[in-house]
Amino acid sequence: MNIDGGDQRQLSNGARGEQNPQFSPDGRWIVYRTALGKPVVWKIPADGGEPVQLTDKISLAPTISPEGKWIAYTYSDGSKLGIEIVPLEGGEPIKTFVVPRTLVRPLRWTPDGRAIAYIDSADGLSNIVAQPLDGGNPLPLTEFKVDQIFSFAFSADGKQLALSRGTVESDVVLIKDFR
Repeated sequence: MNIDGGDQRQLSNGARGEQNPQFSPDGRWIVYRTALGKPVVWKIPADGGEPVQLTDKISLAPTISPEGKWIAYTYSDGSKLGIEIVPLEGGEPIKTFVVPRTLVRPLRWTPDGRAIAYIDSADGLSNIVAQPLDGGNPLPLTEFKVDQIFSFAFSADGKQLALSRGTVESDVVLIKDFR
């Protein structure tokens, strides 16, 4: 739809449980993942048209690179968890990284497009790390000693990092003689 709410267009029918939509920087494509059946990454023209499946394996959290050429997503083949990079046009992955099972989505491209950042959450503690595309070791971006990170985003100029963090608490209550 337009910014004033006019010219609304339905792009999908929801039959596959579309989630996590993201526009390409040029506004021509929307990338998303399905939730029903086997979750995989798709793209659809922003002006409407037929969706195109981009992956065959279980894939989540698609995100488009700052220049709009690449899509990063997490994948699982049952035994390992990883991040793959594929061309927006489609095709085989150009990069694959095995990551710890403690990875928490979302994925975010660093503003310079040279790394994929994610939340690494182990033992109730979260930090953001960046996996360089050149294949180097993941680099810590935060060094928190307490709490969990729930989400994060880079500022458009890349000079700031916003995040939400805190603790998760829950209670268990036994109810007897319920009627």
